[in-house]
Amino acid sequence: MRKIVHFCSLAVIAASLIFAGVFLSGCESADGVDGLTLDPSSVSLTPGGGSNSVVFTAALNTTNELAYPLEWSVSDGSLGSISASTANSAVYRSTGKNGSNVVKAKDQYGNEGVATVNQGSDSYELSLSASPGSLSSGTNSCTVTVTGGYAPYRWSVSDSSLGEISGSGSSVMYTSFGPGSNAIICRDEYGMSVSISITQYSSSSESSSGGATPTPGG
Repeated sequence: MRKIVHFCSLAVIAASLIFAGVFLSGCESADGVDGLTLDPSSVSLTPGGGSNSVVFTAALNTTNELAYPLEWSVSDGSLGSISASTANSAVYRSTGKNGSNVVKAKDQYGNEGVATVNQGSDSYELSLSASPGSLSSGTNSCTVTVTGGYAPYRWSVSDSSLGEISGSGSSVMYTSFGPGSNAIICRDEYGMSVSISITQYSSSSESSSGGATPTPGG
C-alpha cells in the first residue's frame, strides 16, 4: 500500500512539473528575437533640404506587437536629439552640425532597431551690408541687412559698450553709443555666421566704409 501511495505521489509531482513547464514556456516572452526596424532606415539632412528634422517609425519584423514604451536614443548628442515621440514613432532634430548619427529604438522585450542620419551642410553664402557703412558726426544709427542663409537669424555685437542691435529678422537697426569700431555679427539657423565692421567717428574724424567677413560654421 505504501508503494502505491508513493508511486501516485511521484506521478502527481511529475505531472505538475510538466504542466508548469508547458504553461511557463507558453507565457514567457523571448527577449529580442523578433528584431525591430526603423523607417526610414537611412536619411540625409542638409540645410538646403528645407528641414533639419525627420520622423522615424518603429515596427517589428514579425506579426508580434511592440512592447511599449519604446526607448529612443542617439549615438551622438552633439549632432542631434529625439525632440518628441509617440507610441511607435519619434522626431529626430539635427543641430545643424556635419556628421553621421545613429538613432536607436528598443522595446521592453529587448528588440532593437537602428537608423542612420547623415548630416552635411550645403554650400551657401551669407553676407551683410550696412547703410550707411560708417557713422560720422551727427549720425548714430544704420540699417544692417543679411542676405542668404536660413532664418531665423541671431544678431549680436562684439562690444556692447559701443552700440546695440534693435529689431529682428533679416534687417535690424544698429545704434552707436560713441566713437570706436564695432563688429555686428549675424548667425543663421545652421550655424553659419558673418560679421561686418562699423566704424563710428567723432566730429573731428573722417569716415570710411566697413567690410563684411563671413565665417562658415563659426
